[in-house]
Amino acid sequence: MIPDSPALLPRLIPLENEGTLAGSDLRRLTIAMAKGDDAAWLEFNREHGPGLFRQLLALTRGNHDLAGEALQRTYLRVAKHVRPCESEAMFHAWLRTVARSALRDCWRRQRSFSDLLFRRWQEPSELAEPGPDNRLLQELDAALARLDPADRALLEAKYFSGRDVRTLAEELSLTPKAVESRLGRARDALRRELLPALRHHE
Repeated sequence: MIPDSPALLPRLIPLENEGTLAGSDLRRLTIAMAKGDDAAWLEFNREHGPGLFRQLLALTRGNHDLAGEALQRTYLRVAKHVRPCESEAMFHAWLRTVARSALRDCWRRQRSFSDLLFRRWQEPSELAEPGPDNRLLQELDAALARLDPADRALLEAKYFSGRDVRTLAEELSLTPKAVESRLGRARDALRRELLPALRHHE
């Protein structure tokens, strides 16, 4: 049986190939996956990966990066919790629930990251007494220092100096759309640097 999971949310998107595996085949697959069999995981990825990604892509309104991150988290949770199962309906419902839960965690981490940037802008450079929150701000400063100088300067101008995208576009002789794109890449790079600290902070 599949382990307990949160209540299913309505209007879930059907997964690709849902209903194609016979019970005995599904049991064989899930037993092999639980044992860490590489061939079984390749089969799972082939049969269910595209559908899971499309579900996550729809839920994120086309955000490929966020959907990809959520898919990786989904795979990690499936690997940790998969159990022998013969019911296709139960298995597919569980997969959808795991994917939704993984996506919620990704959204929460993104909000934590955005909140951290906002706090760092609002608070003085001289950080207060050591504590969990201030340690995270110090981690942010260290992560910024590891970035490409151009990315760091752009993030600091936007979030710490408070300049808007139009002003930055004029200063850099770029279009606002180009500045937004560069900001997005710089935020992604900073988020990758900060992920270990954010995980520890949670």
